[in-house]
Amino acid sequence: MPHAINRDLLQELEKLGEGQQEKVLTFTREMLTSEEMDRRANLSEEAISGGKVKSFDQFDRGFEEWMAQKKKNDTK
Repeated sequence: MPHAINRDLLQELEKLGEGQQEKVLTFTREMLTSEEMDRRANLSEEAISGGKVKSFDQFDRGFEEWMAQKKKNDTK
């Protein structure tokens, strides 16, 4: 369900010119995007610390070990 828009906010926005409204819209979209990225980053950090997923460093080390083992097995 969408949030209700404050009447005072709407009245103030109506007073802005088209260029100013575009700036407010751009700022609002950037703010929402930033908040979403922060939320996703926090979820990722929680998943890593909870052991649900591997960190990039852990994955990278595991991949390097796998590649070395594969190369070793392929040369036999």
